[in-house]
Amino acid sequence: MTFHKFSYTYSLVVLIHSSSNQYLSKAFFHGLPTVLCKIVGVYQLGYHNRVTGKRTMEQVAVMQNIFFGRNISKIFDLKGSLRGRFTRQGNLDKDKKSSKKSKRYKRSKSDATSDSDSYSSGDEEEDDDDLSIPDSSGVERDGKMSNDGEKGEKASIPTLLDGDFLEFTSGRPLPLTDRAKAVFHMSILNDTLFLSIINVLDYSILVGIDEEKMELVVGIIDFMRQYDILKQMERVGKSLPMVVGSEAPTIIQPPLYKARFTNAMERYFMTVPSKWTTI
Repeated sequence: MTFHKFSYTYSLVVLIHSSSNQYLSKAFFHGLPTVLCKIVGVYQLGYHNRVTGKRTMEQVAVMQNIFFGRNISKIFDLKGSLRGRFTRQGNLDKDKKSSKKSKRYKRSKSDATSDSDSYSSGDEEEDDDDLSIPDSSGVERDGKMSNDGEKGEKASIPTLLDGDFLEFTSGRPLPLTDRAKAVFHMSILNDTLFLSIINVLDYSILVGIDEEKMELVVGIIDFMRQYDILKQMERVGKSLPMVVGSEAPTIIQPPLYKARFTNAMERYFMTVPSKWTTI
């Protein structure tokens, strides 16, 4: 399970929780495809610091962990917008990769008189794949194991954004089978229509790449924000410094947010036909 702390009013989150449960129940009994993450529970946690006398109240939503039992090598949080949606992780990976290749090339030049070239030797481990592949146990290791057989702790995987996703795919859509694309497309349409009806925006879809099973694990998260007066003021504030031709602000009305989100999913993922695909 995943714990999500939020700063919205407790009554609003309970309302969204109740609406999402009714929607997921309807989807289950009527066989409607959905990728909306389940909210397990919503809680208020209060504590009192007896030293300072300060009382604190926090709201916590417990959500489904869609990556449980999976060997995830890449995680993307996609909203369908490129405005401020890029991390430095992709650049760091590229710099690290080029640095390693440069070091190997320098070593090969220094050993040019030897019988074999260390840059092209098969004895040296190559590192020309950006994706880290965990072992079958799902735990990434440092290449060694202690005498008592203890496994190393699993390394944390950074969450990348829309710009990183396009860089990862080189600007091309990620291929899906025709069956997977059809279910994904219908799920996005169903879920975004429901979220638009209850006036929710600012949600995103979490995409994990399970290389062991060659599958994508997806789920819509962060659907706890309604388009209230604060969001309307935030939208106006972000629109003022914009110039003509620049990308639209990230805060827009729920129907427009739905349209932008669904259009982006169509650009990010595509159908790859197979011998069973009907034309």
